[in-house]
Amino acid sequence: IQTTGTNEGPRSAGAPVANAGPDQTVLFGQAAQLAGVVNFSNAPPVIQWKAYSGTGTVTFGNAAQTNTTANFSAPGIYTLELSADDGIHAVAFDAVVITVTNVINVSIARTGTNLNVSWIGGSPPYVVQRADALPAGSWNDIVTTSVNSTNIPITNTTGSFRVMGQ
Repeated sequence: IQTTGTNEGPRSAGAPVANAGPDQTVLFGQAAQLAGVVNFSNAPPVIQWKAYSGTGTVTFGNAAQTNTTANFSAPGIYTLELSADDGIHAVAFDAVVITVTNVINVSIARTGTNLNVSWIGGSPPYVVQRADALPAGSWNDIVTTSVNSTNIPITNTTGSFRVMGQ
């Protein structure tokens, strides 16, 4: 027996059932792939995704489809709600929690006499910094950019690099 919620009694036969899918963590700037499911035995219900809570705004690829995308305006924790309404029974709801992180993943590769530093995540402007040794007592800014990669000339000294974003 399915219920409409705590202490709200059983759902009547034929009522739609919503499942918003598993909770997720995505990098800021990348879309969450929503994989909702709605089961029904009567007329097809009206499907609707909406932002229930979060630190910014959410833009859905198609809020009327169970499987769609969601893009977020800021890092944070968002609760998205999937509903199914057949116009006869109580509306079925389920929620998914999406954690949007602002992590920057850096890759460094040698290309001739340069180091190619590239990254995903974060928000521009980006600052590429270098320290002579780790743990770093101080970091020196090398370049500020709005793109996700830069080339740095190789010197004869050792060092460590990091990328800082907004």
